[in-house]
Amino acid sequence: MTDRADKPWAQIRDAVLVAVAIVVITYFHYYPLHLEFISHDNFHILLRRLYYIPILFSAYRFGIKGGLLASISVSVLFIPHAIMTMGGLLFEGEALENLFDILLYNMVALIMGAVVEAKRRQAQRYEEVLKLNREIEDRETDIRRMKAYTESILNSVSSGVISCDRRGTIVTVNPEARKMLARHEEDLVAFPLVRIFEKHDELNRAAELVLSGKQTRATMETELESAGRPMPVAVRITPHRSSGQTVGIVITLEDLTEVKDLTEQLLRADKLSGLGELVAGVAHEVRNPLGVIKASVQMLEQEMEQGCQDAELTHVMAQEIDRLDSVVNALLDFGRPSQSQFGPVDAHRVLGEVVLLTKQFAKQQNVTVFDESLEGLPEIRADEDRLKQIFVNLISNAIQAMPDGGNLTISAAVREGFLRISFSDTGIGISPEEKDRIFDPFHTTRAEGSGLGLSIVHRIVDAHNGYITAESEPGTGSTFTVGLPMAYQPEGEAGDRVSTASESTDGTVLTTIEEDTDVH
Repeated sequence: MTDRADKPWAQIRDAVLVAVAIVVITYFHYYPLHLEFISHDNFHILLRRLYYIPILFSAYRFGIKGGLLASISVSVLFIPHAIMTMGGLLFEGEALENLFDILLYNMVALIMGAVVEAKRRQAQRYEEVLKLNREIEDRETDIRRMKAYTESILNSVSSGVISCDRRGTIVTVNPEARKMLARHEEDLVAFPLVRIFEKHDELNRAAELVLSGKQTRATMETELESAGRPMPVAVRITPHRSSGQTVGIVITLEDLTEVKDLTEQLLRADKLSGLGELVAGVAHEVRNPLGVIKASVQMLEQEMEQGCQDAELTHVMAQEIDRLDSVVNALLDFGRPSQSQFGPVDAHRVLGEVVLLTKQFAKQQNVTVFDESLEGLPEIRADEDRLKQIFVNLISNAIQAMPDGGNLTISAAVREGFLRISFSDTGIGISPEEKDRIFDPFHTTRAEGSGLGLSIVHRIVDAHNGYITAESEPGTGSTFTVGLPMAYQPEGEAGDRVSTASESTDGTVLTTIEEDTDVH
């Protein structure tokens, strides 16, 4: 079928062809050829039938108007010939055939034109449907692309995102939210929000207020149970609007664990700093009279005869003075640590020396000392003497936490410019109540302890621009992790290098170096 959008010159050409065909056929009607193989009447009948060709072509090419124009032109040209030579247009005899031919010319033109235009309209509708289908497919592709893009954003954000419909039913949950809630997607999607957060009445009330439009947004802090542990989270509830109406809500969950830990470390550091100044002043004032008392006791010991009962008392006094002096020295060390000399330090060598130093003490507690230190550790920026003091305190505490013997594991990993060294024991562990106070001065669970060891470690780590964390389960053991800045920051790391050395009570030493692994 010819396209209606043809060029004008093609339409003119076809119109000329139709006109020429009609004129030629009419000419031979008026000036017929004398042929031997066909009679005169049959020749006119043939010409009358030939008129259908330009009529049909015109109707096919130009529709009803074109077909009728051709049929009317044929009728106008044929009527004079029919009147003059073919008996007129009466309703009888040969004249009746002439009248029928004229009527058929116009009926054929009308029918053919109507059929052609119907086909053209159908073809046009088909083209429109195809175009609409292509547009729908393009939009579906755009929607799928946008959906994939949106899902990739939701999957990439570090916050948990939950969307609900207007009935409060969960529609989507991103991976971070599933991780926070410790549930699979099929356990969350299509479930009511109140069922998932059934223990959080405040959150459910806020979500209901936002859904009803009584509140534009809501923010709060709460705790979620994640993998059996409480996780502090910041919750933000905002309405999901479409065409000016609220069609649901979006809940954002922000893990505050790291923020809480950093805040506690800053508060603890500030508290220890102020307390250190106070302790240093008090210790200094106590040390002077303590020296006078010790000198006086020593003079009394020299004047008393050996075996005198009072001499035994002065000996006990001297011992207690020495003990007080060690406490005062520890207080001074805590309050006003000596000036540190920072520089590149080989953590492998320093840790090996400390392990060797504490070997005998560990054997006494049925804890075997490492025969080898960790290998392949990068240099860190530290004061070597202070670094030893950190390691000695943490290893000694770990050994003392295993009175019946046990396993000690030292692991290291490079993470974000810090060397993380962890000391894990299988001792008695620390209760949650005690864990919050382990870095406080004078807090100890041992009768013979001063309670300053971990406080001093914390002060030293702060002075190195590092950090220290503690994890513990009562009856299972504890892990203290120290993060110290590396001396030289690598340009690019393929992954975290982890080096682990562990030893059990039977004296077996295990040393491994792993790639792309977190701290054990």
